[in-house]
Amino acid sequence: MTRELELSPRHGSELVSVEYSLELANDKGIEAGISVAKATEDFGDGIYVESIEEDVASDHVQDDAQLDYKIAAACGVVAGLCDAIFVGKFSLDRANEWGSAKVNEFVVWVAKQHSGFRGESLRDAIQFLEDQYPFVGDKYTAEFGGGLQHHLRDFSHHFSLEGLVFSILTQFTGKVYGTNQYGDFIAVPVEEQWFKEGLIGDNFCEKLFLGTVRWFLHMASDMAGSSSNPGEGTGIPGPLLSMIKELSALPLFKNAMDSGMGARKFISKMFNGTLFAQVDDEGREVPRRFNLRTEIGIVHELGRQALPVLLNECLTRGCYFLRHLYLEMKDNDVRSLSDLKQLDMDRILPFNNSRVVRMVSIASATFTAVDLADAAIRAALVGFTEGRVLAGKEFLLRVNYVGVTRLVFAIGVDVKTVWERRASHRQRQRNDDSADRATMEMLSLKPEHLSVLFSIERLALYEDIDRSKTVDRSEKEEWFGKWSENLPADCDLLNQGQVKQRIEELVARDGTTWKALVLIELARFVPYDSYRSETESENPDGRLDSSIKKTKCPKFDSKILEELWRDVSGDLDKSPVQQTAKELNKNAGVLDGSRTRKIVGAAGTAAVAVVTGGAAFTLAPVIAPFLAGSAVAGLSGAALTSASLAAVGGGALAAGGLGMAGGTAIIAGGGAVLGLVGGNGVTALTSLLTDSKGAFALDECSKLLTFCQSDFAQADMKPETIERIRQGLLDQIERMEIQQEILSRRSENKELDKAEKKETKKELSGLKKSLGYMRNCEKELVKLINQKSHS
Repeated sequence: MTRELELSPRHGSELVSVEYSLELANDKGIEAGISVAKATEDFGDGIYVESIEEDVASDHVQDDAQLDYKIAAACGVVAGLCDAIFVGKFSLDRANEWGSAKVNEFVVWVAKQHSGFRGESLRDAIQFLEDQYPFVGDKYTAEFGGGLQHHLRDFSHHFSLEGLVFSILTQFTGKVYGTNQYGDFIAVPVEEQWFKEGLIGDNFCEKLFLGTVRWFLHMASDMAGSSSNPGEGTGIPGPLLSMIKELSALPLFKNAMDSGMGARKFISKMFNGTLFAQVDDEGREVPRRFNLRTEIGIVHELGRQALPVLLNECLTRGCYFLRHLYLEMKDNDVRSLSDLKQLDMDRILPFNNSRVVRMVSIASATFTAVDLADAAIRAALVGFTEGRVLAGKEFLLRVNYVGVTRLVFAIGVDVKTVWERRASHRQRQRNDDSADRATMEMLSLKPEHLSVLFSIERLALYEDIDRSKTVDRSEKEEWFGKWSENLPADCDLLNQGQVKQRIEELVARDGTTWKALVLIELARFVPYDSYRSETESENPDGRLDSSIKKTKCPKFDSKILEELWRDVSGDLDKSPVQQTAKELNKNAGVLDGSRTRKIVGAAGTAAVAVVTGGAAFTLAPVIAPFLAGSAVAGLSGAALTSASLAAVGGGALAAGGLGMAGGTAIIAGGGAVLGLVGGNGVTALTSLLTDSKGAFALDECSKLLTFCQSDFAQADMKPETIERIRQGLLDQIERMEIQQEILSRRSENKELDKAEKKETKKELSGLKKSLGYMRNCEKELVKLINQKSHS
């Protein structure tokens, strides 16, 4: 049976949707598929996260991204219909007509700026400007193809930046540049008489003036046609046609021409009007020239097409603004003008927002789809009545090219935004991983640190056994032998002098933080507490035979640890180990609300011991099957102990895991409750959090809190470091809250038998207690951060 579960996270903006199965996966857990867009995670206790879908942009429960996208599509439809109804198709005739009117007005205006102009008509203006501003290029009309073509072939007659450059070149080189009738680039020398008549300047200033100012005023006389045919003549090429013509003179284009409709003839036909010519009612061919007037008119036509595109943009952004203004006001319970200060404008303004970028892409795509559909329908109607050729022409003229261009840019911006967001996410992930590794290293004991820890414990055991009475010595020696056999194989055991020297070297290299971890483990070191005589035996599954009575455990003189630590560490504190033990007890009491507390709760003793060292090694057979499952089936002794610890430590570090030593080290500072383990350790530790009635979580949280409060750790830790630890704890709390919700649903399942329901409720009870301790620990960390920030 599969059910769906919606979860609200403790912090952050992810909205998590969970699909889970109520079938029992094994004796300890259930399987769930959790849909979230993060890397796959193992939440332990049989809960396996397959995927997660999240809307990172959703900061509010009611902020539905899909609704925004539907609104954007609706805006695209409205703007597309406006384009189809009011803008219509692109018209070259309308463009030419509008451009001609504007050019004619401009030419007359330029002429009227001269005090000597007495005329009123366009003909008078053209004649006046031609007389006032003769141009050297006009003297070589024949060389560049006569009256119909010389404005196109003479580059200095191009009304563009390139035309201005060639005009200036003519002044300084004495040559007119352009192409001949075959499209070859030529430079015609200016005759001496034109120098004398002032068409070429005598000095630098004159040349520059004639090449720029006179060029511009002469272009004004030519752009509306000649005085003999005002408003209807050939005119001059605009920037677009000028660029095409100039490029056609390059070898790359010239070599591509053929003897038929090559680039040269195509450009000439555009300029003289035969390419777009129409046949009137009387059968006469009416040329439609593509010149400056046409290009100006095309800009106007594109401006008409831009109106519905602009409408689409404004509608989309405006709807986003209004909707998110409403949501923000609702979230902040705005009731007066003064409450408006609470609004977060970054969430309201429709700019610099990935959601708006996606909405604009959707609106633009919808607009273009409506536009193309309208063009296709109208083209089909024309094709049905007038033929395929006219149908194709109708379709091309109906397309809104401004809208298509806007769509291309919108998609480009959207892709770039997604790419940058993913890159930013990967960078944040790398930063988070780096911070997690740094936190893990801070809460971990490296092999050199473990060497110091185990060496001090071994020296303390030696001294304690030496001081013991004869009646206890054999029992202690037997326990010591088992403990020694199960130490990590690569552990470097040192004498007292070597330990002292090693500590000095490690402090110089690593600082003092690690000393806080060692003190915590020494405070928790309770040898002989798990002692069993040779007459005791175990069941094959590792559990103690309840019919066998335990013997009384020998006592350990804890003062020996104090003496050893003070000697090898050089710390002036009279009782550092005992003081750490008191802090552990105090913090355990703070976390569970009691005044006093044992360092390790009864239910969690074995679980904690297995993964922390010390007495762990003798108790490994008790807890190993629970931790490592079938991985330790049939093992015993040191092999069983190693496998148990490796199950927790394996895969914890990016280097591939620390094996048995890693199982000991990673839990040293309370790293379990932060989820700083990988591989099988995640399942094992999460199982402990649900099966130990909260004792394991209480112990780990008290260790974590004691570590953060330690003077050794405080010397190296900043508030930001404690904040990272707090965030790691919150992340683990979120994972456990998901598991709690699933267990809660499972406990209500009527299909389960009594035994299964009882087991589920037992796990749920332990998980709730663990969560309570972890939440209290997070609150204490907040207090610690505030104290450190104000100190």
